[in-house]
Amino acid sequence: MAEPMFSNFVVEAHDIKESGRWAALNEHIEKMAAEPGEGNGWYVQIYAQLCAQVFAEYHSLKWVREEPQYGDVSLLAWRTRNLFELSIWAHYLAKGRKSARRLYDDAGRDAHDLFATFEQWGKRNAEAPDWLEQIASGKTELMDRAAEDGVEGLDGRYMRVDAAAEECGLAGMYKVMSKLLSKFVHPTALQILGISDEEQVAGQRECFFGLGCLFFLEAFNALERVDIKDITAKQSD
Repeated sequence: MAEPMFSNFVVEAHDIKESGRWAALNEHIEKMAAEPGEGNGWYVQIYAQLCAQVFAEYHSLKWVREEPQYGDVSLLAWRTRNLFELSIWAHYLAKGRKSARRLYDDAGRDAHDLFATFEQWGKRNAEAPDWLEQIASGKTELMDRAAEDGVEGLDGRYMRVDAAAEECGLAGMYKVMSKLLSKFVHPTALQILGISDEEQVAGQRECFFGLGCLFFLEAFNALERVDIKDITAKQSD
């Protein structure tokens, strides 16, 4: 049973599926995918995949909590952190079409940033490794595909989740939750030394599970509020 202060979140998260809201949102996504409208394929894709990520992380959160032998507190905290960041992206996407497009375009910027990091590392070596040419080729292919999709400026800065949180009025929450969860997700001194008391560990698990349910609710509610007509109607970017 979750801690009393989080028990309502656990119940509300469970009720989303039982009430049919989950199925209704999936039905909306299927309709959008079938008839996205001219120029809206990218919008449907980012919306649908964000929904899928939220659902998948919630499933994983419940699995880790129900099967403690397969996941310790750090794994539960990790799933909770994932749901927290997904909730921020859900709020960010729900701000409007412009924000949704920025999130969509940032997938290319993330990949470009990864290529660039390996390329810089390889060039710092006295002898350039053989895979450096493959990295350069991958960057070129990525930029070509992005150009075909109307994405420009892959070498620009991608939107950081803390910046998205600030735009959504969630900067304070991000600062507190990212600090709390990072202490358990990463092998910090606190996590390494940890606590061995079974009752306290159980309390931590229930606390993180309750928080994860809260962030699932926040993400789902934000995505549910997105006007489906705004996605499928033809609009200029």
